[in-house]
Amino acid sequence: MPKLPYIDRIWRARGSIELIPPRTSQSAFARLDGLLDDGGTSHEVHGDTLHYVKDNPAAQDKLATFSRGTLRVEDSAGRARLHYELTSPALLLCFLAPLLFLAIAQATIFISELEGPSTEETSETEKDKEEEEEARPLNVIDQMLGAPQPETLEEKKQRMEEEGEEKKGRHSPTPAYVFAGLFFALYLVGRVLEPWLVRRTFRQTLNEPRDRSHLESAAQADS
Repeated sequence: MPKLPYIDRIWRARGSIELIPPRTSQSAFARLDGLLDDGGTSHEVHGDTLHYVKDNPAAQDKLATFSRGTLRVEDSAGRARLHYELTSPALLLCFLAPLLFLAIAQATIFISELEGPSTEETSETEKDKEEEEEARPLNVIDQMLGAPQPETLEEKKQRMEEEGEEKKGRHSPTPAYVFAGLFFALYLVGRVLEPWLVRRTFRQTLNEPRDRSHLESAAQADS
């Protein structure tokens, strides 16, 4: 698969963290067991590299957004760093969703134009309006029988405008534009927030002191 160094930033997060104190790849990966032991998670270790895949991760999973990733520990000049490259299908979907809703909005506008009156129909309607006269008042007998008063030209014009607005609203592109804006805002927030959160999670998991039992298991992995 060809690498797209700029386009794949849409759904990938890359970075590195210095391991303090320096530790081996086995020790670092042992500390990450808590993040990789959830149900539906599979991972493989090849030397200093770990690959993981999460299938339908739970919402409380700290790596739920990045369901695939590669972690590699690099030891150089007495310093160790964890390099990570993570993939997020959720970010990709949030990026593509606005494009889908924009396409729906354009399709809605196109359908509204097809269903709208033609130029000839519009000119005939305007001609009919000009020829319309004010409705005659009811005669005495109709009034005694309780017949409703006929519409005035102003009332008829107002009714037709309301019917036109109602018909226009049936194919309005506004909802599609709203959803496109919501998903685009969600993508922007997630693209900034999620990489920061996963970086903080790795830093806390790998560098912060742990209880004695964890320290002993890490020391055994180092040896």
